[in-house]
Amino acid sequence: MSETSTLPWLVIRQDEDGGRYRVGRCATRVEAQRLAERLRAPRSGVRPDDTGPGGPSETGAAGAPEAGPTRYLVERLEQPSGGAA
Repeated sequence: MSETSTLPWLVIRQDEDGGRYRVGRCATRVEAQRLAERLRAPRSGVRPDDTGPGGPSETGAAGAPEAGPTRYLVERLEQPSGGAA
C-alpha cells in the first residue's frame, strides 16, 4: 500500500503572495484539521532571534514579517482514477 493511499489528507501553507507549500500529510481529515489549527495558533516562548523585551518580535523590526495572511489549508489528495498497478 502506498503512502498516497494511507495519508490522503494534506496540510498546505499558503503565503500572502500565493505560494503553496505542503507541510503535512495525515490519514484523516480530522487529524489534518487539528494539525492546521496547531500551526495557526500563536506560539509561546522566545524565538532564537529575540533580544528580550523590546526585541524584534515585539517591535516588528523593519523587514521582519508580521503575523500576516499566511493560511493553512486542508485538502484531500486527488488520486488518479483507474488505478492499474
